[in-house]
Amino acid sequence: MHRSLCFGISLLPLALGFSHLVHDDDKLSLRQNQQRDSGLKPNHFTWTAPGEGDLRAPCPILNTLANHEFLPHDGRNITLDKAVNALGDALNIAPALATTFFNGGLRTNPTANATWFDFDMLHKHNVLEHDGSLSRQDMYFNTSNLFDADTFDAFLAYFGDADTLEVNATADARARHANEMSKINPEFTITQTSLQIMVGEAAMMLMVWGSVEEPGANRTFFEYFFSKYLRLV
Repeated sequence: MHRSLCFGISLLPLALGFSHLVHDDDKLSLRQNQQRDSGLKPNHFTWTAPGEGDLRAPCPILNTLANHEFLPHDGRNITLDKAVNALGDALNIAPALATTFFNGGLRTNPTANATWFDFDMLHKHNVLEHDGSLSRQDMYFNTSNLFDADTFDAFLAYFGDADTLEVNATADARARHANEMSKINPEFTITQTSLQIMVGEAAMMLMVWGSVEEPGANRTFFEYFFSKYLRLV
């Protein structure tokens, strides 16, 4: 059953690691009521690496959407309509959640009253980009925001041999991972804004690589995307 964006707020304990407050029977309500057409688009089967002059973001999902041209391949002039359509067509994300993600990115545009953003703006620290990433080193150590295998492997290690990254396990792993990173980064911070982004990332992880009926990410798909696919970006 399609439910409101309010379920996203219920994932706040997940980002904080309060796993006892997260219920496995909650339904991920952030997808659309129905699939668009057949669910697959021609863009799902085409991929082009970024070329000279193309911009890329610290968000692997956005980069992937650009490489498949659901979003502009050059990573420029991302508007609300483009973001909503791309997230809906590519990932079946509901317009309300897509709008929330877009508004988060819009805050990085230094132009007053802007209605768009470019991918390179998203590298601004503690807006969309944040410490405690699942797949990148903190900016204190590396400003490139590229995939880092050691960081990603450290996060996955918290799940042991589990085939499904379930809600409670993800809550625990997310908190422990951030805590460990805070011990080595003397400038480690999680702001209220970045916390909201982390909640959205957790929701996206469970939606994209999981199902509405059984919230939890398929480890094989999740690991392939980060450790294999992102190496091509």
